Amino acid sequence: MRILIHHDEPDALVARLGELVPQAQIATCGSYDGLGAALIAHRAQACFHIRFENRPYPMAAVLASPETTWLAVGGVGIDHLEPWDPARLTVTNGAGVNAEVMAWYVIGAMIAITMNFPRFMRQQVAHQWHWGEVGVVAGSTVCIVGLGHIGREVARLAKGLGLSVIGTRANPRATPNVDTVYGSDALHEALGRADYVVMTTPRTPATLGMIDAAAFSAMQPGARLIDVARGGIVEVAALKAALDSGHLAGAALDVFDPELMPEDSPFWDMENVMVTPHSSGVFPGWDVRGLEIFAANVKRRLAGQPLENVVDPVRGY
Repeated sequence: MRILIHHDEPDALVARLGELVPQAQIATCGSYDGLGAALIAHRAQACFHIRFENRPYPMAAVLASPETTWLAVGGVGIDHLEPWDPARLTVTNGAGVNAEVMAWYVIGAMIAITMNFPRFMRQQVAHQWHWGEVGVVAGSTVCIVGLGHIGREVARLAKGLGLSVIGTRANPRATPNVDTVYGSDALHEALGRADYVVMTTPRTPATLGMIDAAAFSAMQPGARLIDVARGGIVEVAALKAALDSGHLAGAALDVFDPELMPEDSPFWDMENVMVTPHSSGVFPGWDVRGLEIFAANVKRRLAGQPLENVVDPVRGY
């Protein structure tokens, strides 16, 4: 199989794919603008990519390559892609690649914003000694909005800490480590039970803007939000209003709308907000792990077996 690896730092990916699928014919491309020419020159049947520019992916270049019928995303999110025809192009992702690490981020963020670590860190940087209270995590209820790979791993860890766990999913069904599963139509009911709201849902037309002013009003006073989903699912103005009013006690934000977060964003300076630059799923070797998921799929294709992690362009996951 002829495979193009599309990344600006491809060496480790090329080496690992060569180990796992020795028969693969591998080429690389390190720019968005050069993708079309690289695909055609290599006559690539599949393209594995990890996003490395903050703009929409050049899908037109992929679709213009007559022999490229498979686009593999190394990460999980596909909202940077333009719509595609599944009859022309199969898109797969690395679902599960960073679920465990992201779940630990969520647990760490829950503890950090409850213990007022953002405030204490600001005081430390300013060399200020001001007494302050910390909060209590024990006995809390966690509502996970989106029970995919990441959400289910959050549930496992939270349940292991003795917390109550509820969650929402588009097609509600019994889920390990989740006490109650709600459908999307019962989102506000679920939010009203939670001390922590954890956003792990993909960005789709159905989820865009779902956490709006009404959703924040449905939350308990003093609830906290941890967002590791995608920018645009939580409405920025509604989030700021909920924090300003004190209805929301704190937030840990790893995704933003727009992203990169503007220098004049009010969230930079809020003592009860923890900001990280879309890094909750980035750990040493995560890109190689995503490549390994792709390599397993290559072996399935060579064996005539169905691919796993195929993305439905209508659902967005």
